[in-house]
Amino acid sequence: MRVRQEALPDDELVVVRGGLLDKRRLRRDAGLAFRRFGEHGISVLGVADETALDLLARTILVRESVLTLMRVGAIRGAGLEVRPTFRRPHFTVMLPNLDTDLDRLLACDTVVQDNPHAKPPEAQG
Repeated sequence: MRVRQEALPDDELVVVRGGLLDKRRLRRDAGLAFRRFGEHGISVLGVADETALDLLARTILVRESVLTLMRVGAIRGAGLEVRPTFRRPHFTVMLPNLDTDLDRLLACDTVVQDNPHAKPPEAQG
């Protein structure tokens, strides 16, 4: 897993891909990361403001009808690492103790909002 040398401030929002946080989906994705990189983690996208969030909502996350947001400080406060990986805006929430860490992540305060730019799969063609 390629790691960037940058920090994400605690007050910056993190978009957890899109959709609702579902433990089964998160466990599956963490397992895929483990098979590929040897570490459990889930992908998230970092945004600094509403403009950046809107850009992600109409591009990368256009397939998602809802977006789940949480502050980096909430994730760190739960004892989890947010690692800058690959290219910006990608980050990975590391889950070394998968079951315990998933529970901690799911206990974090979140904001769920509709994606006003969501398009059904057949309209994305």
